[in-house]
Amino acid sequence: MTYTRRGQLRGAAPNFNLGATWLASANRDPGSATAQWKAGRLADIETGGLFNVVRVFDERRGRVALTDLWQADVAVGPVLHNRAGCIEFLVTTRAAAHWDMPQTQLIGHLDYEADPPTIAMPAPGMQRISGRSWLVLPDGERRPTDPADLAVALRRADARLRHSHP
Repeated sequence: MTYTRRGQLRGAAPNFNLGATWLASANRDPGSATAQWKAGRLADIETGGLFNVVRVFDERRGRVALTDLWQADVAVGPVLHNRAGCIEFLVTTRAAAHWDMPQTQLIGHLDYEADPPTIAMPAPGMQRISGRSWLVLPDGERRPTDPADLAVALRRADARLRHSHP
């Protein structure tokens, strides 16, 4: 499957079933996520196993970083938008111990004694629900974004935004 620089599919449509299966498999009980989606609700998806989540609190900064990743032709994993104006990148779990980026939050399972934190996610292909929607869909083939690539894109976004507003 090939994606354009803007993250749009070239050719085949995304496979929502594979994306949903992949996301649900992050949970110890994948069936619970599937049941929530079938009921038309968000599902609480566990972080720290298949991926962590980096929440970017400034929507504009997150969108500029996403565009930068596409323009750099870097592999971009699933990305969520929420009504609070945050952009949430699913990133590899490598980010757990080393993430230190201002105005962001790493959400992942860092303490193996506690339950992993969860993120409410719509099913792939579901329209906006409870203020959450996919900017980049999980399709079962996309892997999480590399946190090092995201950090570079966020720094570039900061520079672009500083230069565009005196």
